[in-house]
Amino acid sequence: MGLFTVPEARAELARLRPVLDELVRLRADAAELAASLRPGGRETALGGLPEWKAAQARLDDLMTTVQRTGAELKGFAPLLIDFPAELDGVDVLLCWLEGDPELCWYHRLDLGFAGRRRLPDRVAAVTVVADLFDGIAAHYDEDTFHGLVAEALVDGLGRTAPEIVLDVATGTGVAAFAALRLEPGEVLAIDISPGMIAKAEAKAATRDPGKVITWQVASAVPSPVEDDGADAVLCASSLHFLGTAALRDWLRALRPGGRVGFSLPLASAFRPSEAFAAIVPTDLKLPETEDDAAELASEAGFTEVTVKRLDVESEDRVRSVFVVHATKP
Repeated sequence: MGLFTVPEARAELARLRPVLDELVRLRADAAELAASLRPGGRETALGGLPEWKAAQARLDDLMTTVQRTGAELKGFAPLLIDFPAELDGVDVLLCWLEGDPELCWYHRLDLGFAGRRRLPDRVAAVTVVADLFDGIAAHYDEDTFHGLVAEALVDGLGRTAPEIVLDVATGTGVAAFAALRLEPGEVLAIDISPGMIAKAEAKAATRDPGKVITWQVASAVPSPVEDDGADAVLCASSLHFLGTAALRDWLRALRPGGRVGFSLPLASAFRPSEAFAAIVPTDLKLPETEDDAAELASEAGFTEVTVKRLDVESEDRVRSVFVVHATKP
């Protein structure tokens, strides 16, 4: 299996938590049963030899479940799980030890557990961002504004069916699902938030029965797409959290002639909470006019730039975004 990114490893660890909890419980049960079966051992209410055998068989199943994810089960008591990864061009193992509240350690392949270090702050910060978006995942779809933005983004891609669509910072998959009406060959939808991806996957059972969309917990920059590997890129209401590096990455990922569609809030209307304001990059100036929005795409190297302002009236306010479409030359 391939390497994990830090977000992928953390998402996999979250999915494995019920398995690991059961493994810890059964490990203790098996130890107690084994002790009771030895000569002079103390009887236990857990049972006898059949129960010990059943516990051992179930432990084998659980350990196999862990290994099948691509993670490496290095220790049994306490549990020690490594996720093969790459950090700054070096092969490493992201390291989780039973009792760790989250995945925040790593070590080089040649150093082993003795060389275990905390992940750098810049990498650990990914958890902060993911947690923020996890926190709003449950109610994200209650805001119908997201769907209107997604439809506007897909409208501007044209009618030609793209082979590969990349939906960056997909959230609960609103834009990815909207892109299905273009009849693409494949949609890769990525987000740093495991909670958002889980919500999207739950909806996909009915919204994407053909399984055209692949869901992946991953950082947006760089996106997990090869150079010139996508026909279209979508990014709904997220570029202001990603910065100008995302624009450069989309130019890299798109094939010549490929289209990008993204939205940005107006500078005068953007009022994030304190927590979200803290993760807004400083290298991207939010636009106040259509020309400002177009300039962001043009300066990044895109051509055929068009911008439309989308205004949506709600009960207490008018919500406005710029919807930008452009082409990779």
